[in-house]
Amino acid sequence: MKPLITETNAVPAAAEREPVTSQPARVQRTRPRVKGQPGMPAGAVYVGRGTRWGNPFKVVPLAGGRFQVIDTGDRSCSLREEPQITTEAYYGRVMATRLFELHTTPMGLYAYTAADLADARRLLGGRDLACWCPLPEPGETDFCHAAHLLTIANETLETV
Repeated sequence: MKPLITETNAVPAAAEREPVTSQPARVQRTRPRVKGQPGMPAGAVYVGRGTRWGNPFKVVPLAGGRFQVIDTGDRSCSLREEPQITTEAYYGRVMATRLFELHTTPMGLYAYTAADLADARRLLGGRDLACWCPLPEPGETDFCHAAHLLTIANETLETV
């Protein structure tokens, strides 16, 4: 019987392993090309709608090539009374992301409690986060709620 671990295939000791130099990143979830594939890198966490971490602010298309930002949790009276409408989907995504950033602060409609922040750091910290939003071009700002979650999840106690 062949041994499972030999000197040539043994896992190196922690001191011998290459240091992890990459920072967690936001990745774009895609439709799987092969049935059964996840459509995102191994180890990434999906944080889109339908999960605890999804953005409640959504961009929906309207007639005439316009887009409106809505609150899927229906907590925002202002979005019902004064609809946020734009002619470009990109600006709708900017608004939805900024609303998510604003409303996850202590004064927001979806305020993250200390327990939520601790859970985000424990469950999402150090991991890539996946969402359906397109990735930004190099040098552009990433207008996706997952980019904001990356910041929250990877904050250290010194930066909080």
